[in-house]
Amino acid sequence: LIYQRNFSTSAAKLRDNDQLMVASTFNSIALILKELSPVAGSKPMSVLEANGFVLTAFDTPTGLKFFLLAEPGTQGLEVLLRAIYGLYADYVLKNPFYELDMPVHCDKFDDK
Repeated sequence: LIYQRNFSTSAAKLRDNDQLMVASTFNSIALILKELSPVAGSKPMSVLEANGFVLTAFDTPTGLKFFLLAEPGTQGLEVLLRAIYGLYADYVLKNPFYELDMPVHCDKFDDK
């Protein structure tokens, strides 16, 4: 986990270990489903919908995976994740003081 931010005051607060467990479980299920798919070359699962939440994942070209947990019915999550990745590339990866795989501490990234 290199970055986490809550945008809703009513959303449940997950501890760091819980966030890592959710991401690991999602990733594992996505890979298993890809292997079980009868269609060759199918893409891994990117959305998990439940009664109380929607979990969307975005695999970046650099190999990083972004997760977004939102309320059911929220629209445009994939577009939002792509925009967040663009900001990450612009404000974090181009920061000469940032080290890969380290937590993100970049005020310009937080502000956007």
